[in-house]
Amino acid sequence: MSSNPLTDTERHFTGLAASPGVGFGQVARLVPQTRPPLFIHVLPHRVTLEIERVKRAMQRARRHLESVQHHFREQVGHGSAYLLDPYILMLDDAVLTQAIEDNIRQHRINAEWAVKRAVESLLASFDNIQDAYLAQRRDDIRDVGQRLIGILSGQPMRMPQLDTPSILFADDILPTMLAEVNPTNLNGLVTDTGGVMTHTAIIARSLGIPAVFGVQEALNQATEGSACIVDGSHGEVILHPRRATQTVYLGRRAAEQRLRRDGLSVARLPAVTRDGIACHLLANVEIQSELPGVERCGAQSIGLFRSEFIVSSDASSLPDEDTQCAAYQAVITASPDHTATIRTFDFSSDTLPGETRIVEPNPALGLHGVRWWLAHENVAKTQLRAIVRAAASGRVRILLPRVTCITELRAARELLTAVCRELGADDRLRRRLELGAMIEMPAAVFIADRLARESDFLSIGSNDLVQYVLASDRGNERVSYLQQPLHPAVLASLNLVVRAAQETKKPLTMCGEMAAQPVCAFALLGLGIRRFSLSPAALPQLKSTLRRLSVRDAEQFMAQALTLDTAHAIEACAQTYLKP
Repeated sequence: MSSNPLTDTERHFTGLAASPGVGFGQVARLVPQTRPPLFIHVLPHRVTLEIERVKRAMQRARRHLESVQHHFREQVGHGSAYLLDPYILMLDDAVLTQAIEDNIRQHRINAEWAVKRAVESLLASFDNIQDAYLAQRRDDIRDVGQRLIGILSGQPMRMPQLDTPSILFADDILPTMLAEVNPTNLNGLVTDTGGVMTHTAIIARSLGIPAVFGVQEALNQATEGSACIVDGSHGEVILHPRRATQTVYLGRRAAEQRLRRDGLSVARLPAVTRDGIACHLLANVEIQSELPGVERCGAQSIGLFRSEFIVSSDASSLPDEDTQCAAYQAVITASPDHTATIRTFDFSSDTLPGETRIVEPNPALGLHGVRWWLAHENVAKTQLRAIVRAAASGRVRILLPRVTCITELRAARELLTAVCRELGADDRLRRRLELGAMIEMPAAVFIADRLARESDFLSIGSNDLVQYVLASDRGNERVSYLQQPLHPAVLASLNLVVRAAQETKKPLTMCGEMAAQPVCAFALLGLGIRRFSLSPAALPQLKSTLRRLSVRDAEQFMAQALTLDTAHAIEACAQTYLKP
């Protein structure tokens, strides 16, 4: 790639660092191929025919996605190909299928519009979900819906053919579209929407495609064919780069490529630091179709199962005890050591289920997490009964979300004791059950010593902790610059929690994507954290990072870091230790 040294049109943009690596290429804009579906009333005799069209479209979509998954597996191996399982399974989902058929029968509408209505109904149930990961599952539903509409309208979704090294610019890129792309000439992605935990981001990371999300201004200024650099490690997009800039980023790319090669080669090796300190890597799981990938990615256990995901998005009530028990047993059985951390329902007053929904002026500061759970004692007891019964399959750590008071932990303990008594749980079964608190609110940080004394374990929710300590919504691009996991306030908070766990000798797990960044993993080691729970796809890279780090260096670094004033100064200090 070259640029005219006599002109100075270089432009820099910053967004979300979604997939690491540095890519060079020409701007290629992705233009939507599928037109919006038309609304058509159908005659009564056409109803059955429209339902048959939907069934054929689902069969065709399933065959195509299975082919895409085969192609994707050949490129990245088994480690990430499971990411496409949910899309294939969704095509067999009875709720979605029934909703589409009901729309056709009840409203006598064409298949395309029926799919659109059913998908919009499912998406609407996600509108008030505050958990960033769950909210981003909207993209998966939308992906399947667009694929079906594309087939029905004779315009199936396809990625463009890229004949030269390119950076793809788009408002959005659906996960299954990205999975079928030939990555030979795709050197980067730049989008307006998306998050670092979406399947699009995970697939981009699996394919080694640098990606930056949330950069609308770059999309506005990029013209087809112009030169571009994407730095997905630092969230940077550069249009019309000068030669000197290209030289800098070529150096970054060489360093990133060395790092990636190291990660792939050590994926199956023990998670041991350079100076021989063993670490524990666990997997965060949201949906059951992710379970087969847990062991393949090198996880030793399941460090977080978000139980609210077993609730159907359009449910008016929660699953019964038997249904919940079966789901928890599946999670425990899939865990390599038959131990699973199950987080109790993390709803708020304005989210599922419908029968308990109430209106509050500010749900984020209202009845959510463990507060909501304790306020619905029947719900809490049913869930605990299901968990206690499932514990016959292995060990269960019951994790309470958004704890802010010691009384919440004590109330949950009383409920668990009562449920064990009702079920006649013997001592052997009781010993398989542990109760712990999620540290993700500032209040929990300041009473971490008290919580540690009365908990069996602690887990830090890094994504929410950073957000609440810095009072910065991670989904708000205007304040995204404040998403600084190395901010002095965040490190001071983590230090308090680690000291509390160490003094009480209680297990502590770092849960969230913070550890996926090498510099953050170095800081967490320096604080004394040895257990990390992340999405399965992020584990091989973390293992590679840990094997290059020294705990002794990390502790020396952290002694300095805790005296520094800014996240920038702390990261600069860390880099002096991390230089090859």
